[in-house]
Amino acid sequence: MEILKVEGITKIFGKDENIVTALDDVSFTVTKGQMVAITGTSGAGKSTLLHIIGGVEKPTKGKVFLGGEDVFSKNDKNLAVFRRRQVGLVYQFYNLIPMLTAEENITLPSQMDGRRPDEERLKKLAEMMGISDRLNHLPSQLSGGQQQRVSVCRALYSSPMLLLADEPTGNLDSKNSREIIALIRKTNKELKQTVILVTHDEDIALQCDRVIKMEDGRIIRDEVIK
Repeated sequence: MEILKVEGITKIFGKDENIVTALDDVSFTVTKGQMVAITGTSGAGKSTLLHIIGGVEKPTKGKVFLGGEDVFSKNDKNLAVFRRRQVGLVYQFYNLIPMLTAEENITLPSQMDGRRPDEERLKKLAEMMGISDRLNHLPSQLSGGQQQRVSVCRALYSSPMLLLADEPTGNLDSKNSREIIALIRKTNKELKQTVILVTHDEDIALQCDRVIKMEDGRIIRDEVIK
């Protein structure tokens, strides 16, 4: 079942002689439960594409459909709510709020929506990520690997249609990198979570179901791995 459709996405920055085409007519689809890696050199357009898919940035041209809904047909308020509920984002630098505990960081999306924390969901994710005994700690009391686990929990907490991870291991050592990728893969397998992962690491990409390679804002290869 198709969960994501990216249709003719173009993104242009600047104007006149300073114009830069970051994405040039990019189209592809993703089926529910797939784990997809987007690879390419720096400046290929990977992160820009991910941010557009997640509704964080608007395209110059083209459309994104998530769960059959035209993401950019929504006004800013409805887009923010849709993004909060249906898209989980994991970044390289964790983006945790320093004065909130791990638990408060994870449950923040539901609190922003005025919804009660889902204790069952919190417990399940914390156990899966191995941070059940760290929920009352502040980010400064956690290692980098533990902070990224909290970040992954927060991204998954609202049961989003799509988990987007932008170089999630870029700030970690090799041991924690392997563990984080294994945990993301585990959510993909056990929770049937659809994942799109931006990485420059070929070993990580080959652990996914499919690899989309980009160059100069275009897709140059789209290959099913397994």
